[in-house]
Amino acid sequence: MDFSFAELLTKRSMPQNSPTRALTRFSAAMLAAFTLMVSGAQAQQPSSDPDDDAVASSVVSNVTANDEKDLPDVPLTGEILFQVLAAEIALQRGEPAPAYQTYIALARSTKDPRMARRAAEIALRAQSPADALTAARLWHEYSPSSNSAAQLSASLLVLNGKLDEARPLLAAQLAAVPEEQRTSAIVSLQLLISRGPDREGGLKLLQNLLQNDMTRPETPLVIARQQLIAGDPVGARQSLEQSLKLKPDFAPAALLLAQIGPDERKEAIALMEKAVAAAPTSRDLRTTLAQLYLGDEQIDNARKQFEAMRKNDPNDLAPLLALALIDLQQKQYDQASTYLQQYAVAAEKQGTSLRVDAGQAYIYLAEIEISRKDFAAAEKWLDKVSENSPEFVTARITRAQVVAQQGDIDGARKVLAALQPLAPSPRDEAAIARADAGILFDAKRYAESRARLDGAVAEFPNDPDLLYDRAMSEEKLADWPAMEADLRKLISMQPNNPNAYNALGYSLADRNERLAEAETLVEKATALSPRDAFIMDSLGWVKYRQGDKDQAITLLRRAYQIQPNAEIGAHLGEVLWVAGHQDEARQAWSEALKLEPGNDTVLGTLKRLDVPSP
Repeated sequence: MDFSFAELLTKRSMPQNSPTRALTRFSAAMLAAFTLMVSGAQAQQPSSDPDDDAVASSVVSNVTANDEKDLPDVPLTGEILFQVLAAEIALQRGEPAPAYQTYIALARSTKDPRMARRAAEIALRAQSPADALTAARLWHEYSPSSNSAAQLSASLLVLNGKLDEARPLLAAQLAAVPEEQRTSAIVSLQLLISRGPDREGGLKLLQNLLQNDMTRPETPLVIARQQLIAGDPVGARQSLEQSLKLKPDFAPAALLLAQIGPDERKEAIALMEKAVAAAPTSRDLRTTLAQLYLGDEQIDNARKQFEAMRKNDPNDLAPLLALALIDLQQKQYDQASTYLQQYAVAAEKQGTSLRVDAGQAYIYLAEIEISRKDFAAAEKWLDKVSENSPEFVTARITRAQVVAQQGDIDGARKVLAALQPLAPSPRDEAAIARADAGILFDAKRYAESRARLDGAVAEFPNDPDLLYDRAMSEEKLADWPAMEADLRKLISMQPNNPNAYNALGYSLADRNERLAEAETLVEKATALSPRDAFIMDSLGWVKYRQGDKDQAITLLRRAYQIQPNAEIGAHLGEVLWVAGHQDEARQAWSEALKLEPGNDTVLGTLKRLDVPSP
């Protein structure tokens, strides 16, 4: 097994041999993401992507006693009681529409805010923001003193693109925020506005609401975030430079500045180098500088920062884990193993917590042994992960994958089946389903894999990973319409997901269909992840299909240098062969088969071109 940093970081059971490249290069850029775990809490944009309706629904469920001030003097008649019971029965039967209509009608006839609130809750659960807004407006109208009603109305107005109507509500809520909570409120405000459909209007609204807060470094930072969403990188840079002028060592601003481009990244590195020189014992500043170095592929400089952090505080274990991951990235497995064992021993002594849990180290140690095909050693490490560890489900999933790699598919699935009742959260349940489907996928039992994912998607319809995995199974089954539908839904859910664009674009190119659209999709993926070898391979494959063999060879060579991979080697070999470079083509195929003997893509290419196996 080749190490993929995405796998090491998330332990996802993605299909390993998918032609649409579920794997992500184990790169310095990916390693940089790890430092967010090291750094602890900073004023960053939240990394999770909760459903917008779920965010608003939390407001509904957070009603206080003050919300009951505006109740009307309406008796609970038998007719009202009957309608309420009928609505709740409809909900139990899975029929939210009549239940919603009943509560809306009751709200209008009784002017009872509780009826409107219940209607809003039903609409939110049914993922109908327009209906939820109708109910929220009634709730706010009938209960003007309810903060919860005002908050929900404002949120839904933004999500429905009605910014002018939302402005006075948001301004009033922001004005009521205590000074000690204002920074958090500013960050939350931008997060809400960013989820609305009007990006440019959202930027203007944010700037208007925060015009009196521009002396806070957080304010130009959140404005920069919205400027990037609105497609204004020049404005974002100016805002970030303003933020850093207010606070030169403001790590979140430096990190965001570095994401704009290489020149901005150099500027951010220079700023953080000065900040670290001025405060050499600052853990957060060194962590930020290390993350910037990793994003710039300066691995050795990043290592020095983590080593300095270890020297400053030997009891801080997170830098030790970071050093281990750097060694894993460079395939220095012995040194990585030493660091990981040191981390595990120290973590066991410190006791259990999310930051120092030994479980993650044991899983990385197991991954090293898996790469060496020493499955017995891998299982020993996995057995050390305690049931109380937050990594327990991940460890058991990895254990199932180890069993599957040894050929016992049914045994692997039994491990997962036994784990299902122990899953502490829906997220873990979804991960178990993905692992099960992934094991079936790798065993080439594609129809069973898809069926397993169908059930999981029905239970977790908005899980992007499940949608992606199902698309991979659908592609193997040549169900192109279903695959495209899943990937387009994923793109609508995560418009900055490079793998979704890449998967769809590559699939079109591989079938030699809609090549102009394939090029657009893969170029979008490239813009989002410019050094991803598999996306680069896709772009090379598109160029080949379009007849540009020279550009295809250039891209495929570069992709193979970044990530030696059997499938990329298969593509490079084919383009070289068709371009008349037969000896180089045979060498490329030979190297690919050494990396992965029996690779279907390589063998299929040789058969199609009627070339003997090298």
